[in-house]
Order: sequence, then structure tokens, then C-alpha cells
Amino acid sequence: MKSLFDPNQAARHSGDLALRAYTSRLLGGDHALVMHGGGNTSVKLCENGAQILYIKGSGADLAQVGATDFVAVRLDQVRRLIELDALDNISLVEAFCAAQTDPAASRPSIETLLHAVLPFQWVEHTHADAVLAVADTVQGEAHVRAALGDAALIVPYRHSGFELAKACHQVFTRQATPKTIGMVLMHHGIFAFGNSARESYENMIVLVNRAEEYLKSRQAWEIPLGFAGGTPEQGSGATELAALRRDISRAAGVPLILGVFSDLFSLSYARRPDLPSLARRGPATPHHAVFAKRLPLLGRDVAGYAQDYRRYIADYAPAAARWLPDPAPRIVFDPQWGLCAAGVNAQYAQVAAEIAQHAMRIQSRAEALAGYLSLPPGEVLAAEIEYGGFEDQVRCSQPLAGQVVVVAEALARRAEVAALLAQGAAVVGLDREAAVAALFDQAGFLGIACEPGVTQTPALLRGVRAFGGIDRLLGGDAALAEICRPLLALSPLRHAAP
Repeated sequence: MKSLFDPNQAARHSGDLALRAYTSRLLGGDHALVMHGGGNTSVKLCENGAQILYIKGSGADLAQVGATDFVAVRLDQVRRLIELDALDNISLVEAFCAAQTDPAASRPSIETLLHAVLPFQWVEHTHADAVLAVADTVQGEAHVRAALGDAALIVPYRHSGFELAKACHQVFTRQATPKTIGMVLMHHGIFAFGNSARESYENMIVLVNRAEEYLKSRQAWEIPLGFAGGTPEQGSGATELAALRRDISRAAGVPLILGVFSDLFSLSYARRPDLPSLARRGPATPHHAVFAKRLPLLGRDVAGYAQDYRRYIADYAPAAARWLPDPAPRIVFDPQWGLCAAGVNAQYAQVAAEIAQHAMRIQSRAEALAGYLSLPPGEVLAAEIEYGGFEDQVRCSQPLAGQVVVVAEALARRAEVAALLAQGAAVVGLDREAAVAALFDQAGFLGIACEPGVTQTPALLRGVRAFGGIDRLLGGDAALAEICRPLLALSPLRHAAP
């Protein structure tokens, strides 16, 4: 991993906050460091005689972050919280909000206290794949020490928020030396820090690069690709895919989108001989489980998976849990299709797939290094409960989330397609004109140019691989309706949840 810091580009950013946003985007643009909504950065500034911590607001995308996406909190007011013996996360967030200079601004990151207590002006936090591949192993702390030496401290896993900030503060206070440029949070991620924007950013790159080099030195970096059997043809098994989506949606109690990813890497992973062991040890970080569940489904027995997941919830969920996840899988590994990813809408299906593919790399490298090791199930479920529930919020704002609509003559029906997309539906738009492919540039739209008749069949098969099935058909002739009929019969909308 190389530094992308460009002094000429940096010089064009006026002020430390703009510079903070610039180096944050450098981190967020690399998905081997930061994925959907993950990571956070901060800078400490003096304004009108007061010390202010600017930290990325909760929910802001680090890859697109601007100066206005950072939330200002009074540093001394936040720092005092570390002196408490205990504080639940609800009270912690309330304390952060009380310390904001602008109460109307977005909510500060849950890691605000950790950033505040580190004695550096600039702080970076990522979930670097390479670091997790070293840390998520048998004797992980020993491997982290061997890889990073005295440049990074090691903090055992703690739940995000006050508990983690307290643990990091104690480790840093007792163990930091002048050589310390970062901290590895086991089964979580890595922090780096410095006294300039460039130093802090490049300290992160240095530490991640050391982890990469360590994996390479132990022949644990390259992931073998290849498998027995052929690659599935585009669109093969359409009714089987639609049935799988129906079953997953029934287990969830609501319709979900199901995307298929049959790339060489996904197929190779799905056909690993040790997959039943490796994939069932748990996620690379608890945060992954929020979008992809603790475990994937191997094969197509959705009912068996749901039964096991209900047992997992019953065994580990606290009695006073505010919310519990549904028992449906979000990730499926199947030797025919490779990776299938389900989500409340097309965007979140893609998020789940991306998280799964990063986890596949982390797990493969960790296994090759020393044996992959995840957290105990109770710790993972705690994160699912703490940070889950976003799907319900999506459905409130997108009443058609999870539904798939095929629209014939899509160019002429542009307004209808736009309305469907705005309500959360995934749309397969068919039209004679090639311009349909670029009608909308978003995850929930697939435009396919085809002539009425036989060419509509492969077009629909592409749509099934993209979204998992068909729930409604708008427009088209009798021939198109007949092609859609067996897929419509498998729609989750026609099969109420048990």
C-alpha cells in the first residue's frame, strides 16, 4: 500500500479542516481500508480560545466527506468523560450531543471519546483488511507484534463506545513510547495518529503496509483461485434463484433483493474444500455482521439456517434487547452461483456483497497465516443489536424496498421508473433502444436493450441474476408476460411469511 498524499493537492485546501477532509477521502477511497459507512477521522483545533474536536459525523461516507461533514464538539467537555468508571452508549452519545457547538449538526461518531483522549492533533481510524488478516488469527496478538513491532499498541476487543475508549486510554497511557504511531484494536480495526495531516495519514499507510508485507513474508497474501467444474452460464438457474429469494424473503418476513456474483474469486471461495469450517467461524469484525449476518448460508436450506439463527438469538440475546435481527441469511455461498447477497434494497445487497468479499480475503489470508479466528457469538450478536435496525428505517422511507419490477418500453415510461426507484424498488428496464442502459445510474436500475420476442428471455435472466426474481410486470406484450409467468409465481409477494 502506497501513500496517495499529494503536496500540490494538499496545498489547494485552505485550513486544517479542509485538509482533514482531503486526507480522509484518501483513506475512504481505498476499500481495503474502509467500507460502507466505516472508519472515522478527526482533527483538534483552537477556535476563539477554545479547544474543539472536529470528528466525522455518524453516517458520513469517508470517501466523499467534506469539511461540513465534520461535527464540532468541545474537547475538554468530552475528555472529562474518560474519568468515569462506566457509561452506557446511550448516555455517551447524549454527552457528545451536549458537547456539540452546533446542536443541529449531525451526531458525532461513537468513537468520539477515543479520538478525544489521544494526545495528537490528527487521528485516523480504519478497518484495514491486511491488519485484520493478521489480527484475526490464532495467537493474533503475537502476529500483530511480529508484523508491526513497537510502532503499534494492541488493545483486546471491546464493544465500541465508552468501553473501547476506556481500554484504549489505559493501554496508551501505560504502554505508549515515542515510537508509537498507532493502535491495533483486535477484531475491530486500527488507529493511527500524528501531529500533521500528512504524518497521521502516512502513519496509517505505514502500518497497513507492514501488515501486508508480513502476510507476504509468510506466504499468506496470494489467494489461490480455481476450482473444479465449469462457470455457470449467464442467467442459468433463474427459477432456482427466484425460489431462493422467495425463501430468504419469507424467513425475513419482507421481500429482499438478491444479487448474484459469479466472479472467479467468489466461485473459488464457494468451492473451497474447507468452506464449512472457515465460513462458519464468524465475521472478520462484528460490524460486518450488521450488514451480512454472523454466518452465511452454505447451499440453499434457508429453513435450516433460520432455525439455527433463531437458536443463536435465543442463546445470546439479552432479555432487554431493544431490537432483534430476523433469522434470514444475507450472504449465501453456493457452488453453482458463487456468492449471493441479499439486502433490503439493491444498494444494501451490494453493500452485503462487498463486505462478504472483503471478509473472504481476510479469512483466506488469516487461515493461511495461522488459522482464522473470530469473536464469540455473543459479542457478534451484541453488535448486530446495537447497530442493526437500519432496514426498518429504509422500509419506512421506501415502501417498495425489496421489490423487483420489470418495465417494458422503459424509455417511454421514464417517469414511472423514476417513481418506482424513489420508493425503493429495483427495476429491470427493457427497451429496443440502447439508451435504456444509461437511463438511470444507480444500484436499483438495470437497463437492457432487447427486441420483443426471443431476446427478452436472456434479458430477463440478467435481471434475475441482478435482483433475484420478478414481482411485477409493467407493459409488454403477451409473449413477455408468458416469459415472466414462472418467475412471477415465485415472487415473495405471493407467499406470505409463515
